[in-house]
Amino acid sequence: MTKRLLFPLLLVPMLFLAGPVFGQDPGPVNVGGDLRGGDVTGAVGGRDNTRVVGTILDSSGNPMSDVDIWYQNDNMPAPRLRAKGRKTGTYLLRNMGRVFSREDYEGIVLRITFERDGHRSVVARVAVQRDGLQQVFPILFREGESMEAEGVRTVLVGRVENKRGKPVKGGGQVTITSGNGEFTATGPIEKNGEFAVVLWDAPPRVNATFKMTKGGVRDEILELTASPQPDLAVAQHYNPVM
Repeated sequence: MTKRLLFPLLLVPMLFLAGPVFGQDPGPVNVGGDLRGGDVTGAVGGRDNTRVVGTILDSSGNPMSDVDIWYQNDNMPAPRLRAKGRKTGTYLLRNMGRVFSREDYEGIVLRITFERDGHRSVVARVAVQRDGLQQVFPILFREGESMEAEGVRTVLVGRVENKRGKPVKGGGQVTITSGNGEFTATGPIEKNGEFAVVLWDAPPRVNATFKMTKGGVRDEILELTASPQPDLAVAQHYNPVM
């Protein structure tokens, strides 16, 4: 099976390959950690830059447009804010100051709901550090459609860097393959060194090749972690060094 990334994703470069920390709650997956507590003096004052970004996917891993998004503080019943996914399937949630409580000093745990007619709603709990950014990639299945995956469904995101931690610019391509060659996924490396590749029903262990247009190749073996929530593709981060 071959899948090529043909749509934009919003990126947050990280320094290592790791899945977010998940809670054991039987409800929606908890993306991120517990951020409540601490000195709450002035916790909700000033300009807020807390954001959640991502791309809404359908059951085949393609972007889905015009999805209604609702988000609120998971520890408070109100207010419930509304947003809309873009035509490209990407979305951006911000203006979190309206849903912060005085207990959310270090950050906030959001309950985000993604809805579209004829599809099952996706609910995710997302922990975001104050003025930080978190990535979430919901998968909307049609009513009655099987949610069972044949492999790992995730989005590999990151940035090609040099040994000083600076981005390697100029663009290139990421190629992900299985050991037996039955799985292949490719995606562009942008001119700023960033990349995002949808891996759909991938094996848990893959070969990754990062090839820059202006020269430079890096080969890696990556371990992928499946999301415990079938309707949520959790971003996995890796920054190859050249």
